[in-house]
Amino acid sequence: MSQKQALQGAADEARKAARAAREFAGILDEYAKLITQPNSRQKADDVHLSAMNKLRVVNDGLAVCEKWGDEARTAAAETAVPFSQPSPPEINKEDRGNREPPAKFQPAPVLHG
Repeated sequence: MSQKQALQGAADEARKAARAAREFAGILDEYAKLITQPNSRQKADDVHLSAMNKLRVVNDGLAVCEKWGDEARTAAAETAVPFSQPSPPEINKEDRGNREPPAKFQPAPVLHG
């Protein structure tokens, strides 16, 4: 899968999660109104259950967004040009004499993808 496809998938899932989050907010608002009314307790419980189900949809959507984002980063890392550090200049030991200590070993940076 290409980076573009993975990013498009993540964007689509983010939109779905945003829509579900707006619905979740509306359900919570309804719950807030019902919870204060003594004779609407059963309805409030039903709305609470609905809110919890909608929250699960939001969380699942966010998890899918993360998955697609990881795939996009992986695709980007696979297509990236490897970074190579220029090699340090060679030091002629005869020219150096006893004035300079030997060059210290410096490991190449580790690239995380």
